[in-house]
Order: sequence, then structure tokens, then C-alpha cells
Amino acid sequence: MKIKRYSIELTPKDILDVVLIWQQVGMLTKFALNYRAYINGEWYEIYRVDNYHGFLHEQKFWRSPQPIPIMDKEGWSLRLIFQEYHDEIVEHFWKYRSYFENTYSK
Repeated sequence: MKIKRYSIELTPKDILDVVLIWQQVGMLTKFALNYRAYINGEWYEIYRVDNYHGFLHEQKFWRSPQPIPIMDKEGWSLRLIFQEYHDEIVEHFWKYRSYFENTYSK
């Protein structure tokens, strides 16, 4: 088994944490993308997508920490799903941050 973990600094206050797990060479079996943001002096999880717990799901922390199953990607390779959501977060993290800030503004 091979595990790769790294973080991408989107801005100094916006980080995308990535976990990739391969059971066999070249065969991605699990992944996690976790976007977190530094807001008002604290780090908050904002958005997460992964296939841990046996199914593909996302968590929109501005709504609830409950997993939301993703059903429309059945038949896609994990590599393609990972790339799709990676690109989505990198391009639109500011929207997720805004949703969170509007929901949890103090």
C-alpha cells in the first residue's frame, strides 16, 4: 500500500489537503480532498470529498458535517473523480468559503 499526503496553499488562508491511497501500483483505491480556511483566527473545515467509509460522498460544512452521497459519478474511475473535484475546489474554493462565512458569521 502506498499513501501520499500533501497540502496545496490556495492562498495563505486557504489550504487544500490531499490524501491518495493505492492498494496496488497504479490503482488508486481511496482519496480525500479537504478544503479548510483560516477565518477569524481559527482554521475551519469548509468542504470535503472522499470515498472513505465505502462510498463516494461530499461534506458541505456550511450546511452540516453529514456525508452527502455522490451518485452521478458511478462508473467513473477514481482518478477521474479525484481530478474533477480537485479542479473544482481549486477553481471555486472562494465560493465555498463565502457560503461558510455567510452561514457562520459572528
